[in-house]
Amino acid sequence: MEISVPTLLRIKPNALFKTGKYLRKENFRTIALFWGEGIKNLFGSQLTISLESSEIAVRYEENVTSCELETILKKAFSLPDKIDAIVAIGGGKVIDYSKYIAFLLQLPVIAIPTSVSNDGFASPGASLYVNGKRRSLKARIPYGVVIDTEIISKSPVSFTISGIGDLISKYTAIQDWKLAWYAVQEPVNDFAVLISKNAVETMVHYNNKDINDLEFIRLICGCLVMSGIAMEVSGSSRPASGSEHLISHAYDMVASSPTLHGIQVGVATYAISAIQRNRDKATIKKVLNDTGFFTYVTKNPLNKNDFIKAIRLAPEIKSNYYTILSEKENIEALISFIEEDDICKQLIV
Repeated sequence: MEISVPTLLRIKPNALFKTGKYLRKENFRTIALFWGEGIKNLFGSQLTISLESSEIAVRYEENVTSCELETILKKAFSLPDKIDAIVAIGGGKVIDYSKYIAFLLQLPVIAIPTSVSNDGFASPGASLYVNGKRRSLKARIPYGVVIDTEIISKSPVSFTISGIGDLISKYTAIQDWKLAWYAVQEPVNDFAVLISKNAVETMVHYNNKDINDLEFIRLICGCLVMSGIAMEVSGSSRPASGSEHLISHAYDMVASSPTLHGIQVGVATYAISAIQRNRDKATIKKVLNDTGFFTYVTKNPLNKNDFIKAIRLAPEIKSNYYTILSEKENIEALISFIEEDDICKQLIV
């Protein structure tokens, strides 16, 4: 199996201003440039100056407003010839859009996330709409990831909180993967587990968990990149996604007002860790407390009725995907836990 990892990786203050220099160093002279909604108004002048100063030619550019597969297919095969790379700047929508175009055209893609609410910007998958339904499709892991930590630090706090929730979930995802081995003999890739575990534990063992600290932000970004690489190594989302992600996907479907994916995942991770009797459940609780995750969600709680519906629906989200919720008694145990646990009573109301 061929494994790809990002060749270009820059996570530092003011990295956006050096994007042209990074592309030129990789010999990418002509690009297609895709902007997230509203991103060009915020960062267009900085990126344009950077590209022009390094003589990078933009042969095509577009503001991405949707992630419909049909639209992407049409766009991919109508791009101009002689493009060296795809560049995407913005949130998950534009990066997934661009990763799939890069996958179809077998071109390198450079991801420039302006927020880090989950690990999708560095993963080999894309969340797209197929016939009106969201699907996770295989895509192209970015050739390059450029993250300007100054920009990330100024993004809404909810996005960074979401990134922390998504990162801490690796503990429960790995546990679910191991349970799948014992229950249905699904193979576990030990190296992918190691990468994913090291990613989350790098955050766990960092002393300063102030989400306004640029070094902590840099560390979170790097850890999320490693989570994406773990998925590439395993050939699946297993090292990064378990029952907690299924609950979040289900919550998106049933809730009248879903929130950011990583926030939903973080809440589910805390609850799932108790049902799993996860050896790291105390660590999960401490990190979510120390980073301000619990405080944020207490002020912006999830809906209890919708969350319970999501728990019941979660096992149906992915077929042949064993997790602890594949056993019905664990569904009931989880519902009882969120109804009785003091922290859950504040996070899910």
